[in-house]
Amino acid sequence: MVKKLLLVVAVLSLLIPAVACAPAETGTIKIGCLLDTTGGLGAMGTRILNGARLAVDEINAAGGVLGKQVELVEEDGKTEADAGFARIKKMVEIDGVEVIAGPMITGASLLALPYVKEQKVPLITPSATGIALSEKDGTEWFFRTCLRDDAQGNVLADIIMDKGYTKLATIVLDNTYGKGLEEAIVGRLQAEGWQGEHVAAVRYAEGGKDYRAELQQIKDSGPDVVFCCSYCDDGIIVFKQALDMGLDEIAWMGCDGNYGSGLFAEPSSAELMEKTFVAGTRTVGSGSVNEHFKTAYEEEFGEAPEVYCDTMYDAVWAAAKAIEAAGVYDGEAIRVALTGLEFDGATGHITFNEIGDRTAGTFEIWQVVKDATTETGYKNAAIEIVAWSM
Repeated sequence: MVKKLLLVVAVLSLLIPAVACAPAETGTIKIGCLLDTTGGLGAMGTRILNGARLAVDEINAAGGVLGKQVELVEEDGKTEADAGFARIKKMVEIDGVEVIAGPMITGASLLALPYVKEQKVPLITPSATGIALSEKDGTEWFFRTCLRDDAQGNVLADIIMDKGYTKLATIVLDNTYGKGLEEAIVGRLQAEGWQGEHVAAVRYAEGGKDYRAELQQIKDSGPDVVFCCSYCDDGIIVFKQALDMGLDEIAWMGCDGNYGSGLFAEPSSAELMEKTFVAGTRTVGSGSVNEHFKTAYEEEFGEAPEVYCDTMYDAVWAAAKAIEAAGVYDGEAIRVALTGLEFDGATGHITFNEIGDRTAGTFEIWQVVKDATTETGYKNAAIEIVAWSM
């Protein structure tokens, strides 16, 4: 009996070092997720987060990445550039992520670029559309599943010319997003020889509670069309006060930032948008993956996906596909794989150029219409689809 016991102990002593030296097969593959689920984009960001979660669920159901399950490391950028950058540093330095889907906004992305270049961690944004991001050192670490502001601005400028408007007023967020989109529109109009006039250029600070002084400048300029670039919380106030001031007799145009049901929470804001909005734009897709995404999203979350839910879904899938193609969970290898990546996503066929910009995509031109079947009584409706190549 003693001999048998000694034999068992001897065998175990031989096995323990072998187990300790074997490569670990446990753990998860982490994909960082930086979205703005509070602040001015909170209503939009919470829905976009659902797109990321849906992608992870599907990736894991298909076997995960490199034989491991994917873990989504979720952080809130609070619709603030500094807060978003701080969350990126936390994910890299504490959570050990090697790729991040996000940020949502251009400001946080601009702050993050030098840092992620140094840390060798690629970013894949679903919605940071600023042109400056393509011109900043480190842009090769920054990928977009959305299209840039110059593409969106060109489409909006073409609508202005097609409809014959000759007095444009702009009221935009005083940040890189608002100013960049305004400049893209005006630049396109000038380049195309538009015979109209930019009668007012009003920029306002996010987070205010009263924009009547800015709206009075718009009213006094006598425009026949107003372009507004807002987020949700500030947009609700802008549109409500515009209606109160009688600006609903003038045509208005919007963009991706003021798309979605969040802006319909205030009935008078929705009323102005339904009465006067002639067009807005956002990135969309088509095809079998798009149909699958819309169906799966609605089944999972009980509502149709809204703006940038699809580009976020694609951003997470892009991260997963790049990790698999790299064959290793390493930021530099993932960046190289992203540069050569090509796949069909919810927003169509996706490839990136040498500076990380998406090479082609599709814009939906939308209006606000009444809809008794929705909780708010209003919805965004597509009126035209426009293909675009960079």
